[in-house]
Amino acid sequence: MSPSSVVRQLREHIDELSSSIVAQEAVLHNLRTQRGEARRKLNRFLDPMARLPFEIQSHILLSVDLDSEPPRPDSHAPPMVLTNVCWLWRDIALATPKLWDALLLDLPRGPQYAEFCKLWLSRACSQSLSLKLSGSLKLQGDIQELVTTYRNQIENLSFTALSPYSLEVPCMVFYLDPRFPLSSLKTLSFEADEDADFSTMSRWLGVLRAAPALASLTMRNMSFLVGYGELPPRTLTLPSLEVLHVGQPYRFAVYRKDGSTAVVLQYLTLPALKTLNVSDVDISKQEFVSFLSRSSPSLESFHLTIPHDWSVNAMSQLLRPVPSLSFLELSSDSGLTAFLPSIEALSTSDVLPNLRQLTFNTNGYVSIAHYGKVLSMLTFRCTSCPTRLDSFVLNLPSEESEDHAHDLPAAEVRAALRRLVDDGLNIHIGPRSENLL
Repeated sequence: MSPSSVVRQLREHIDELSSSIVAQEAVLHNLRTQRGEARRKLNRFLDPMARLPFEIQSHILLSVDLDSEPPRPDSHAPPMVLTNVCWLWRDIALATPKLWDALLLDLPRGPQYAEFCKLWLSRACSQSLSLKLSGSLKLQGDIQELVTTYRNQIENLSFTALSPYSLEVPCMVFYLDPRFPLSSLKTLSFEADEDADFSTMSRWLGVLRAAPALASLTMRNMSFLVGYGELPPRTLTLPSLEVLHVGQPYRFAVYRKDGSTAVVLQYLTLPALKTLNVSDVDISKQEFVSFLSRSSPSLESFHLTIPHDWSVNAMSQLLRPVPSLSFLELSSDSGLTAFLPSIEALSTSDVLPNLRQLTFNTNGYVSIAHYGKVLSMLTFRCTSCPTRLDSFVLNLPSEESEDHAHDLPAAEVRAALRRLVDDGLNIHIGPRSENLL
Protein backbone atom coordinates (compact mmCIF):
# COMPACT_ATOMS: atom_id res chain seq x y z
CA MET A 1 0.00 0.00 0.00
CA SER A 2 1.37 3.31 -1.01
CA PRO A 3 2.12 5.98 1.60
CA SER A 4 -0.56 8.25 0.12
CA SER A 5 -3.20 5.54 0.61
CA VAL A 6 -2.19 5.07 4.25
CA VAL A 7 -2.47 8.80 4.89
CA ARG A 8 -5.91 8.94 3.27
CA GLN A 9 -7.22 6.00 5.34
CA LEU A 10 -5.92 7.46 8.59
CA ARG A 11 -7.55 10.80 7.88
CA GLU A 12 -10.86 9.09 7.09
CA HIS A 13 -10.58 7.10 10.32
CA ILE A 14 -9.91 10.29 12.31
CA ASP A 15 -12.96 11.93 10.72
CA GLU A 16 -15.10 8.91 11.69
CA LEU A 17 -13.83 9.07 15.27
CA SER A 18 -14.49 12.83 15.43
CA SER A 19 -18.05 12.29 14.20
CA SER A 20 -18.55 9.57 16.82
CA ILE A 21 -17.23 11.87 19.55
CA VAL A 22 -19.63 14.65 18.48
CA ALA A 23 -22.51 12.18 18.50
CA GLN A 24 -21.53 10.83 21.93
CA GLU A 25 -21.16 14.37 23.31
CA ALA A 26 -24.66 15.18 22.05
CA VAL A 27 -25.95 12.05 23.79
CA LEU A 28 -24.07 13.01 26.97
CA HIS A 29 -25.46 16.56 26.84
CA ASN A 30 -28.96 15.18 26.38
CA LEU A 31 -28.50 12.83 29.33
CA ARG A 32 -27.25 15.67 31.52
CA THR A 33 -30.23 17.79 30.51
CA GLN A 34 -32.61 14.95 31.39
CA ARG A 35 -30.83 14.48 34.70
CA GLY A 36 -31.15 18.19 35.50
CA GLU A 37 -34.85 18.16 34.67
CA ALA A 38 -35.34 15.08 36.84
CA ARG A 39 -33.59 16.83 39.72
CA ARG A 40 -35.78 19.89 39.27
CA LYS A 41 -38.89 17.74 39.35
CA LEU A 42 -37.60 16.04 42.50
CA ASN A 43 -36.86 19.39 44.14
CA ARG A 44 -40.30 20.70 43.24
CA PHE A 45 -41.82 17.59 44.74
CA LEU A 46 -39.77 17.86 47.95
CA ASP A 47 -39.77 21.69 48.28
CA PRO A 48 -43.19 23.47 48.46
CA MET A 49 -41.50 26.77 47.53
CA ALA A 50 -40.21 25.30 44.27
CA ARG A 51 -43.71 24.17 43.28
CA LEU A 52 -45.02 27.73 43.35
CA PRO A 53 -45.45 29.56 40.04
CA PHE A 54 -42.55 31.81 39.00
CA GLU A 55 -44.57 35.00 39.54
CA ILE A 56 -45.38 34.07 43.15
CA GLN A 57 -41.76 33.17 43.91
CA SER A 58 -40.67 36.49 42.46
CA HIS A 59 -43.18 38.30 44.68
CA ILE A 60 -41.83 36.46 47.74
CA LEU A 61 -38.27 37.56 46.94
CA LEU A 62 -39.47 41.16 46.65
CA SER A 63 -40.78 40.97 50.21
CA VAL A 64 -37.22 40.62 51.55
CA ASP A 65 -36.77 43.20 54.31
CA LEU A 66 -34.53 45.75 52.60
CA ASP A 67 -32.90 48.61 54.47
CA SER A 68 -34.33 52.11 54.17
CA GLU A 69 -31.15 53.00 52.28
CA PRO A 70 -30.71 51.67 48.74
CA PRO A 71 -28.37 48.65 48.69
CA ARG A 72 -24.68 48.99 47.95
CA PRO A 73 -23.45 47.03 44.92
CA ASP A 74 -21.56 44.33 46.83
CA SER A 75 -21.94 40.68 47.81
CA HIS A 76 -23.78 41.60 51.04
CA ALA A 77 -26.62 43.40 49.27
CA PRO A 78 -29.94 41.50 49.57
CA PRO A 79 -30.33 41.01 45.78
CA MET A 80 -26.82 39.54 45.59
CA VAL A 81 -27.43 37.30 48.61
CA LEU A 82 -30.53 35.90 46.91
CA THR A 83 -28.54 34.97 43.81
CA ASN A 84 -26.24 32.80 45.96
CA VAL A 85 -28.93 30.71 47.69
CA CYS A 86 -29.50 28.24 44.85
CA TRP A 87 -29.74 28.17 41.07
CA LEU A 88 -33.54 28.54 41.20
CA TRP A 89 -33.44 31.67 43.36
CA ARG A 90 -30.63 33.05 41.22
CA ASP A 91 -32.71 32.67 38.07
CA ILE A 92 -35.74 34.25 39.74
CA ALA A 93 -33.70 37.12 41.23
CA LEU A 94 -32.04 37.92 37.90
CA ALA A 95 -35.44 37.85 36.19
CA THR A 96 -37.06 40.17 38.79
CA PRO A 97 -36.23 43.77 37.73
CA LYS A 98 -37.75 45.29 40.87
CA LEU A 99 -34.91 43.82 42.96
CA TRP A 100 -32.35 45.89 41.04
CA ASP A 101 -34.07 49.27 40.82
CA ALA A 102 -32.18 51.00 43.67
CA LEU A 103 -28.49 51.58 44.27
CA LEU A 104 -26.23 53.44 46.73
CA LEU A 105 -22.89 54.45 45.22
CA ASP A 106 -20.01 55.23 47.60
CA LEU A 107 -17.53 57.48 45.80
CA PRO A 108 -14.77 57.77 44.73
CA ARG A 109 -14.27 54.30 43.25
CA GLY A 110 -12.48 52.79 40.26
CA PRO A 111 -13.66 51.86 36.74
CA GLN A 112 -14.57 48.27 37.71
CA TYR A 113 -17.01 49.66 40.27
CA ALA A 114 -18.77 51.69 37.58
CA GLU A 115 -18.97 48.62 35.33
CA PHE A 116 -20.56 46.57 38.09
CA CYS A 117 -23.07 49.36 38.73
CA LYS A 118 -23.99 49.31 35.03
CA LEU A 119 -24.51 45.55 35.21
CA TRP A 120 -26.66 45.97 38.32
CA LEU A 121 -28.90 48.62 36.76
CA SER A 122 -29.19 46.68 33.50
CA ARG A 123 -30.99 43.98 35.48
CA ALA A 124 -33.67 46.54 36.38
CA CYS A 125 -34.73 46.58 32.70
CA SER A 126 -37.29 49.37 32.29
CA GLN A 127 -38.05 49.83 36.02
CA SER A 128 -37.99 53.33 37.52
CA LEU A 129 -34.69 53.80 39.38
CA SER A 130 -33.61 55.25 42.74
CA LEU A 131 -29.95 56.32 42.95
CA LYS A 132 -27.99 57.80 45.83
CA LEU A 133 -24.44 59.11 45.36
CA SER A 134 -22.52 59.56 48.61
CA GLY A 135 -19.00 60.52 49.68
CA SER A 136 -16.68 62.54 47.49
CA LEU A 137 -18.79 63.95 44.69
CA LYS A 138 -15.97 65.43 42.68
CA LEU A 139 -16.90 64.71 39.10
CA GLN A 140 -16.16 61.10 38.11
CA GLY A 141 -16.65 60.60 34.36
CA ASP A 142 -17.76 56.97 34.37
CA ILE A 143 -20.35 57.63 37.08
CA GLN A 144 -21.57 60.74 35.24
CA GLU A 145 -21.97 58.55 32.14
CA LEU A 146 -23.96 56.07 34.22
CA VAL A 147 -26.34 58.79 35.43
CA THR A 148 -26.69 60.16 31.89
CA THR A 149 -27.34 56.70 30.42
CA TYR A 150 -30.23 55.99 32.81
CA ARG A 151 -31.53 59.56 33.08
CA ASN A 152 -34.92 58.69 31.57
CA GLN A 153 -35.50 55.95 34.17
CA ILE A 154 -34.29 57.78 37.28
CA GLU A 155 -37.24 58.66 39.51
CA ASN A 156 -35.40 59.38 42.78
CA LEU A 157 -31.91 60.90 42.85
CA SER A 158 -29.91 61.90 45.92
CA PHE A 159 -26.45 63.45 46.37
CA THR A 160 -24.80 63.46 49.81
CA ALA A 161 -21.34 65.01 50.17
CA LEU A 162 -19.62 63.73 53.31
CA SER A 163 -16.70 65.33 55.17
CA PRO A 164 -13.82 65.54 54.50
CA TYR A 165 -15.00 65.61 50.89
CA SER A 166 -17.48 68.49 51.19
CA LEU A 167 -15.06 70.99 49.68
CA GLU A 168 -15.21 68.99 46.45
CA VAL A 169 -18.94 69.57 46.07
CA PRO A 170 -18.65 72.28 43.35
CA CYS A 171 -18.67 69.42 40.84
CA MET A 172 -21.79 67.81 42.29
CA VAL A 173 -24.28 69.52 40.01
CA PHE A 174 -22.24 68.57 36.94
CA TYR A 175 -23.42 64.99 37.31
CA LEU A 176 -26.62 66.39 35.80
CA ASP A 177 -26.35 67.96 32.36
CA PRO A 178 -29.21 70.39 31.61
CA ARG A 179 -28.99 69.35 27.95
CA PHE A 180 -30.33 65.90 28.83
CA PRO A 181 -33.93 65.92 30.16
CA LEU A 182 -34.71 64.08 33.38
CA SER A 183 -38.22 63.26 32.25
CA SER A 184 -39.04 60.74 35.01
CA LEU A 185 -37.37 62.48 37.96
CA LYS A 186 -39.78 62.94 40.90
CA THR A 187 -37.45 63.38 43.91
CA LEU A 188 -34.13 65.27 43.93
CA SER A 189 -31.94 65.83 46.99
CA PHE A 190 -28.62 67.65 47.50
CA GLU A 191 -27.02 67.57 50.96
CA ALA A 192 -23.56 68.36 52.31
CA ASP A 193 -21.94 68.06 55.73
CA GLU A 194 -20.68 71.60 55.38
CA ASP A 195 -21.72 74.59 53.35
CA ALA A 196 -20.58 74.13 49.76
CA ASP A 197 -20.40 75.98 46.47
CA PHE A 198 -22.99 74.86 44.01
CA SER A 199 -22.02 76.19 40.60
CA THR A 200 -24.09 79.17 39.45
CA MET A 201 -27.76 79.79 39.97
CA SER A 202 -28.31 79.70 36.20
CA ARG A 203 -26.88 76.19 35.87
CA TRP A 204 -28.83 74.99 38.89
CA LEU A 205 -32.09 76.33 37.47
CA GLY A 206 -31.16 74.67 34.18
CA VAL A 207 -31.05 71.32 35.97
CA LEU A 208 -34.50 71.97 37.46
CA ARG A 209 -35.81 73.05 34.06
CA ALA A 210 -34.75 69.64 32.72
CA ALA A 211 -36.96 67.90 35.33
CA PRO A 212 -40.53 69.07 34.60
CA ALA A 213 -42.14 66.26 36.64
CA LEU A 214 -40.17 67.01 39.83
CA ALA A 215 -42.39 66.65 42.92
CA SER A 216 -39.91 66.90 45.82
CA LEU A 217 -36.72 68.96 46.16
CA THR A 218 -34.29 69.02 49.11
CA MET A 219 -31.26 71.32 49.34
CA ARG A 220 -29.18 71.25 52.54
CA ASN A 221 -26.08 73.39 53.07
CA MET A 222 -25.93 74.64 49.51
CA SER A 223 -24.60 78.00 48.38
CA PHE A 224 -24.46 79.62 44.98
CA LEU A 225 -21.63 81.35 43.18
CA VAL A 226 -22.47 84.75 41.74
CA GLY A 227 -20.40 85.68 38.71
CA TYR A 228 -19.38 89.21 37.86
CA GLY A 229 -21.75 90.77 35.35
CA GLU A 230 -24.08 87.79 35.47
CA LEU A 231 -27.67 88.66 34.64
CA PRO A 232 -30.32 87.54 37.15
CA PRO A 233 -31.79 84.20 36.06
CA ARG A 234 -35.32 84.07 34.73
CA THR A 235 -37.96 82.87 37.19
CA LEU A 236 -38.67 79.18 36.71
CA THR A 237 -42.09 77.58 37.22
CA LEU A 238 -42.15 73.97 38.41
CA PRO A 239 -45.80 72.96 38.02
CA SER A 240 -45.51 69.60 39.83
CA LEU A 241 -43.30 70.43 42.82
CA GLU A 242 -45.19 69.71 46.06
CA VAL A 243 -42.41 69.44 48.67
CA LEU A 244 -39.48 71.84 49.14
CA HIS A 245 -36.82 71.67 51.89
CA VAL A 246 -34.03 74.27 51.94
CA GLY A 247 -31.56 75.38 54.56
CA GLN A 248 -29.26 74.37 57.40
CA PRO A 249 -26.47 76.78 56.54
CA TYR A 250 -22.88 76.54 57.64
CA ARG A 251 -22.10 80.25 57.87
CA PHE A 252 -18.86 81.68 56.65
CA ALA A 253 -17.99 84.77 54.67
CA VAL A 254 -16.46 84.24 51.26
CA TYR A 255 -16.45 86.96 48.63
CA ARG A 256 -19.04 86.58 45.84
CA LYS A 257 -20.81 83.73 47.59
CA ASP A 258 -24.37 83.70 48.84
CA GLY A 259 -24.86 82.77 52.47
CA SER A 260 -27.26 79.87 52.17
CA THR A 261 -29.93 78.16 50.16
CA ALA A 262 -33.20 80.07 50.53
CA VAL A 263 -32.01 82.51 47.86
CA VAL A 264 -33.39 80.00 45.34
CA LEU A 265 -36.92 81.10 46.34
CA GLN A 266 -36.37 84.35 44.46
CA TYR A 267 -36.26 82.44 41.17
CA LEU A 268 -38.95 79.79 41.63
CA THR A 269 -42.71 79.76 41.15
CA LEU A 270 -44.33 76.70 42.71
CA PRO A 271 -48.12 76.66 42.24
CA ALA A 272 -48.53 73.03 43.43
CA LEU A 273 -46.49 73.42 46.64
CA LYS A 274 -47.98 71.57 49.64
CA THR A 275 -45.06 71.37 52.10
CA LEU A 276 -42.42 74.08 52.61
CA ASN A 277 -39.49 73.77 55.04
CA VAL A 278 -37.07 76.69 55.26
CA SER A 279 -34.43 76.47 57.99
CA ASP A 280 -32.52 79.55 56.91
CA VAL A 281 -33.81 82.83 55.52
CA ASP A 282 -31.17 84.80 53.65
CA ILE A 283 -33.67 86.74 51.58
CA SER A 284 -35.73 89.71 52.65
CA LYS A 285 -39.25 89.48 53.94
CA GLN A 286 -40.46 91.19 50.75
CA GLU A 287 -38.77 88.56 48.56
CA PHE A 288 -40.25 85.75 50.65
CA VAL A 289 -43.74 87.24 50.45
CA SER A 290 -43.27 87.78 46.72
CA PHE A 291 -42.43 84.08 46.29
CA LEU A 292 -45.60 83.01 48.13
CA SER A 293 -47.81 85.55 46.34
CA ARG A 294 -46.34 84.64 42.95
CA SER A 295 -46.82 80.91 43.54
CA SER A 296 -50.25 81.15 45.24
CA PRO A 297 -49.90 77.56 46.45
CA SER A 298 -52.50 75.62 48.40
CA LEU A 299 -49.87 75.19 51.10
CA GLU A 300 -50.76 72.69 53.82
CA SER A 301 -47.59 72.44 55.93
CA PHE A 302 -45.04 75.18 56.64
CA HIS A 303 -41.86 74.75 58.71
CA LEU A 304 -39.81 77.92 59.24
CA THR A 305 -36.80 78.94 61.32
CA ILE A 306 -37.83 82.53 61.88
CA PRO A 307 -35.37 85.44 61.62
CA HIS A 308 -34.85 87.31 64.89
CA ASP A 309 -35.77 90.71 63.47
CA TRP A 310 -39.13 89.95 61.85
CA SER A 311 -41.99 92.06 63.19
CA VAL A 312 -45.68 91.32 63.67
CA ASN A 313 -46.33 93.02 60.33
CA ALA A 314 -43.70 90.84 58.66
CA MET A 315 -45.23 87.62 59.99
CA SER A 316 -48.73 88.73 59.01
CA GLN A 317 -47.62 89.54 55.46
CA LEU A 318 -45.81 86.22 55.22
CA LEU A 319 -48.76 84.10 56.37
CA ARG A 320 -51.67 85.86 54.65
CA PRO A 321 -50.86 84.51 51.13
CA VAL A 322 -51.32 80.91 52.37
CA PRO A 323 -54.81 80.79 53.98
CA SER A 324 -55.07 77.07 53.22
CA LEU A 325 -52.28 76.26 55.71
CA SER A 326 -53.31 73.69 58.33
CA PHE A 327 -49.92 72.92 59.95
CA LEU A 328 -47.42 75.58 61.04
CA GLU A 329 -44.11 74.84 62.78
CA LEU A 330 -41.81 77.70 63.81
CA SER A 331 -38.33 77.30 65.29
CA SER A 332 -35.90 79.67 67.00
CA ASP A 333 -32.97 79.56 69.40
CA SER A 334 -33.93 82.90 71.01
CA GLY A 335 -36.58 81.74 73.44
CA LEU A 336 -40.27 82.51 73.19
CA THR A 337 -39.52 86.19 72.55
CA ALA A 338 -38.84 85.34 68.91
CA PHE A 339 -42.37 83.93 68.58
CA LEU A 340 -44.20 86.97 70.00
CA PRO A 341 -44.74 88.59 66.55
CA SER A 342 -46.15 85.29 65.28
CA ILE A 343 -48.36 84.91 68.36
CA GLU A 344 -49.75 88.40 67.82
CA ALA A 345 -50.27 87.81 64.10
CA LEU A 346 -52.12 84.55 64.81
CA SER A 347 -54.45 86.40 67.17
CA THR A 348 -56.31 87.90 64.19
CA SER A 349 -58.97 86.14 62.16
CA ASP A 350 -57.53 87.00 58.72
CA VAL A 351 -54.26 85.10 59.32
CA LEU A 352 -54.38 81.32 58.69
CA PRO A 353 -58.13 80.80 59.21
CA ASN A 354 -57.74 77.05 58.53
CA LEU A 355 -54.88 76.37 60.95
CA ARG A 356 -55.28 73.12 62.92
CA GLN A 357 -51.80 72.34 64.26
CA LEU A 358 -49.30 74.85 65.65
CA THR A 359 -45.79 74.01 66.91
CA PHE A 360 -43.08 76.23 68.41
CA ASN A 361 -39.54 74.84 68.86
CA THR A 362 -37.16 76.84 71.04
CA ASN A 363 -33.75 76.26 72.56
CA GLY A 364 -33.83 79.48 74.57
CA TYR A 365 -35.28 80.83 77.78
CA VAL A 366 -39.05 81.13 78.22
CA SER A 367 -40.34 83.77 80.62
CA ILE A 368 -43.45 83.29 82.74
CA ALA A 369 -44.87 86.48 81.21
CA HIS A 370 -44.95 84.92 77.73
CA TYR A 371 -47.46 82.22 78.63
CA GLY A 372 -50.27 84.75 79.05
CA LYS A 373 -49.87 85.81 75.42
CA VAL A 374 -49.84 82.16 74.35
CA LEU A 375 -53.05 81.55 76.30
CA SER A 376 -54.79 84.54 74.69
CA MET A 377 -53.81 83.37 71.21
CA LEU A 378 -54.94 79.78 71.85
CA THR A 379 -58.25 80.96 73.29
CA PHE A 380 -58.82 83.08 70.19
CA ARG A 381 -57.94 80.21 67.81
CA CYS A 382 -60.36 77.89 69.64
CA THR A 383 -63.30 80.27 69.96
CA SER A 384 -63.17 82.94 67.24
CA CYS A 385 -61.70 81.30 64.13
CA PRO A 386 -63.62 79.50 61.35
CA THR A 387 -61.49 76.39 61.95
CA ARG A 388 -60.78 75.36 65.54
CA LEU A 389 -57.18 74.65 66.51
CA ASP A 390 -56.65 70.94 67.27
CA SER A 391 -53.10 70.88 68.60
CA PHE A 392 -50.54 73.23 70.14
CA VAL A 393 -46.97 72.14 70.94
CA LEU A 394 -44.29 74.23 72.64
CA ASN A 395 -41.06 72.20 72.61
CA LEU A 396 -38.68 73.49 75.29
CA PRO A 397 -35.00 72.59 75.73
CA SER A 398 -34.35 69.24 77.39
CA GLU A 399 -32.50 69.01 80.69
CA GLU A 400 -29.40 67.87 78.79
CA SER A 401 -29.34 71.19 76.94
CA GLU A 402 -27.18 74.07 78.20
CA ASP A 403 -30.21 76.39 77.85
CA HIS A 404 -32.73 74.14 79.53
CA ALA A 405 -33.71 76.67 82.23
CA HIS A 406 -37.20 78.05 81.72
CA ASP A 407 -40.22 79.22 83.70
CA LEU A 408 -43.47 77.31 83.94
CA PRO A 409 -46.86 78.98 83.42
CA ALA A 410 -48.42 80.67 86.43
CA ALA A 411 -51.07 78.65 88.27
CA GLU A 412 -54.02 80.59 86.81
CA VAL A 413 -52.60 80.28 83.26
CA ARG A 414 -52.07 76.54 83.73
CA ALA A 415 -55.65 76.19 84.91
CA ALA A 416 -56.92 78.04 81.83
CA LEU A 417 -54.75 75.91 79.54
CA ARG A 418 -56.15 72.74 81.14
CA ARG A 419 -59.68 74.00 80.48
CA LEU A 420 -58.76 74.28 76.79
CA VAL A 421 -57.51 70.70 76.98
CA ASP A 422 -60.82 69.62 78.50
CA ASP A 423 -62.57 71.33 75.58
CA GLY A 424 -60.62 69.22 73.09
CA LEU A 425 -57.36 71.10 72.39
CA ASN A 426 -54.27 68.90 72.56
CA ILE A 427 -51.52 70.89 74.33
CA HIS A 428 -47.89 69.92 74.96
CA ILE A 429 -45.57 72.31 76.81
CA GLY A 430 -42.12 71.09 77.79
CA PRO A 431 -39.27 68.96 76.44
CA ARG A 432 -40.29 66.56 73.68
CA SER A 433 -40.24 63.65 76.14
CA GLU A 434 -42.24 65.35 78.91
CA ASN A 435 -45.42 67.43 79.08
CA LEU A 436 -45.05 69.92 81.94
CA LEU A 437 -48.67 71.00 81.74
